[in-house]
Amino acid sequence: MLYFICLVGGYVIGSLPTAYLVVKQKTGADIREAGSGNVGGFNAFRVTNSKLIGYLVGVLDGLKGLVAVLFVGLFFGEDFWLKTFGLFGSVLGHNYPMWLRFKGGRGLATACGGLFLIGVSYTVVWCSMWVLVYRLKKDILFANVFCILATPFILAVIPDRAINVFMVASAESVAYIQFSGALSFMLILSHVDTLKSFFKQKTV
Repeated sequence: MLYFICLVGGYVIGSLPTAYLVVKQKTGADIREAGSGNVGGFNAFRVTNSKLIGYLVGVLDGLKGLVAVLFVGLFFGEDFWLKTFGLFGSVLGHNYPMWLRFKGGRGLATACGGLFLIGVSYTVVWCSMWVLVYRLKKDILFANVFCILATPFILAVIPDRAINVFMVASAESVAYIQFSGALSFMLILSHVDTLKSFFKQKTV
């Protein structure tokens, strides 16, 4: 029951449509109908042509994940899996917000924010690979997808001490690897359109 409460609570926090509200206030535009239609920081930048707005939305989206995990810790204690369910909920809320007819963002910033209170090994591996892949391919979405898929496998083969040194919550490295796999699965669902586009290009 506690897991369900954490999931739902995280969802409510994550579903706050920060990008929609900021862009609406700044330009009057509906971010869902502009640019890529994605309700996140990168599209907010594209729609407003303002790096400041893009960064602001990214930070606010990250705070949703952080606050969700923080609330779980405050109300339900330091159990690792309860915190991860709070984070899962916030990512789901961001990606499929009930206020916007379930059309939201991709969840990367929200996940990153929550990871600060769980353990940032996922973030460190993901970001390190992303820089390399982006330099090679010059494609942000391709880099996103590749790193989402690859990160759990990298975490599974690196030494445990490399994971534990970045842990914040109390958990074994095995549990963190399992969590990272579930997180990547959740994040890749919001990139299905990118995968479809990539495979379509390959078959043309």
